[in-house]
Amino acid sequence: MAAVVHDAVYYLEGFKLFSLKMGRYKIIKELAKSVFVTSVIEKMDTKDTNIRSLGIGSSEGDIESIFTKQLSDHFGKLENTVIEPAEEAIEEYKRLAAKNDWSNVEYSWFNGTFQQFMEHREKEGNATKFHHISSIDTLYYIHNPADAILTMYNMLESGGILTIMVVSDENSYNRLEQRFQSILPIRYFTCSDVLAVCEESQFQFKRYHHECTTDITEFISSDDHPREKKVTIDYLTQTVDFKESVSESVYKEVIDYIQSSDFSSKSYDGKILLRNDFDFVFIQKKF
Repeated sequence: MAAVVHDAVYYLEGFKLFSLKMGRYKIIKELAKSVFVTSVIEKMDTKDTNIRSLGIGSSEGDIESIFTKQLSDHFGKLENTVIEPAEEAIEEYKRLAAKNDWSNVEYSWFNGTFQQFMEHREKEGNATKFHHISSIDTLYYIHNPADAILTMYNMLESGGILTIMVVSDENSYNRLEQRFQSILPIRYFTCSDVLAVCEESQFQFKRYHHECTTDITEFISSDDHPREKKVTIDYLTQTVDFKESVSESVYKEVIDYIQSSDFSSKSYDGKILLRNDFDFVFIQKKF
């Protein structure tokens, strides 16, 4: 059974499909003007006007650039380091950065995983610290995410802030993983897991919870969109060619569960609504 996370290009297709369906970028843009400003821009405790930021698993930069714009608007110069394992995604990010043409933002690119970045950093003897670090939907794919949070925290400048975005415990993805954990390749590191790390380590943090749903009716209940249906199922199960990887009875059981009230809800007009709640956790490093 091959996990989607081992096929970066295919994973990106699923990620973009779901992001489009849930209106993800519009939501984040609104939150960047409110929650990000009050939780990061106004709370970052530094006298520096030139700051450094680090993006972990930045994908094509659609979301991270929204935060970058806010940081660049409030500080004189921004050195932005980007970590992204998918070559296609990082090339798209570079094109987006060139299009934005923010004169006070300087980019550094690392095409690889967070673990590879840390190994490279250690080899180079690089002890650079950052005023802001973002990890947007990436902790699920990092080995030992709890340790990764501690590593990110230690890479912060005093007074700096780590922005983590993860699925909520109420999210449908998490329910699916719990129901079929014996056959699915991923365990979602949810908000409660992040908060447990914060509380155990006595980190100063703030949580923001956002409720939303995604209409997946057309991709689940019919075969009118065969490619999108396949990508949807593979993305939800985090498995390339999920249908071909399991027995017919198991596949049917998963599809039935996705359409059940345990996983999704139905609107008055019969639409299948996946619960897509997510959380931001803002962790500030003490002096």
